[in-house]
Amino acid sequence: MISIKQLSFAYQQGKNVLDNITLSISSGERWAFIGKNGAGKSTLVRCIAGLEKDFSGSITIKDTNVTSYSPRALAKILTYVPQAQGISIPFTVYDYVMMGRFPYQGFLAAATEKDKEYVKEALELTDTASFADRPMNRLSGGELQRVLIAGAVSQRTEVLLLDEPATFLDPLHQELIHKTLDRIHDEYQCTIITITHDVNTALFRYRNVLALVNGAVYYTGSSDKLLENYSTALKDIYDISFVKGACPGKDRDFVMPEIEE
Repeated sequence: MISIKQLSFAYQQGKNVLDNITLSISSGERWAFIGKNGAGKSTLVRCIAGLEKDFSGSITIKDTNVTSYSPRALAKILTYVPQAQGISIPFTVYDYVMMGRFPYQGFLAAATEKDKEYVKEALELTDTASFADRPMNRLSGGELQRVLIAGAVSQRTEVLLLDEPATFLDPLHQELIHKTLDRIHDEYQCTIITITHDVNTALFRYRNVLALVNGAVYYTGSSDKLLENYSTALKDIYDISFVKGACPGKDRDFVMPEIEE
């Protein structure tokens, strides 16, 4: 589905933000991208989304170079959901989600029955149908993030890219976002790539992990394998020691930064 080979990127001839990235992502996989702030995660996702083009190396999506796609053609294959913080959109929820159908509509074309059907499904899948008529600027942070995801779902693409979808949300709304993404993957079997700062989300909710350190690949592979070597790996990735604990009543562990006394 996505093949990245020897990708490097720098802003305005400066130091490389991404350095010789090679990665292969198969159709239907779920990947978490992790690393410290400034490690290059968002830049990598923007390159995959076709938003950054002045890179060396190659990114191919469905055997075609990402730079060869027209914006409309690429929008039929992948969709990118940025961070919700600071976004102000002068539309109702329904109108915004309908905008996800733009790759399939002609200029000033009226919405088709199929468009309306897909928007209805996207609203229901993300639990946003109950406030479909509300203006976007009257949504809570968690509601806004789910609406942004609904807009991506209505686009019906094979790849969904998300930049920290649960950041700045309280634990309840973080869980709602994660369950929404679970439902989307179960329903459509699309490829999902999520940037996250939540190490436990990456290790226990995603099957595959890419870890970046200073713009270079530190680890790429299964989350289970990374967890086996979590102490050394997470110290290398985040420059802080982690310890493992057991979740009461759950058949899994969790990790957390070690508190120094």
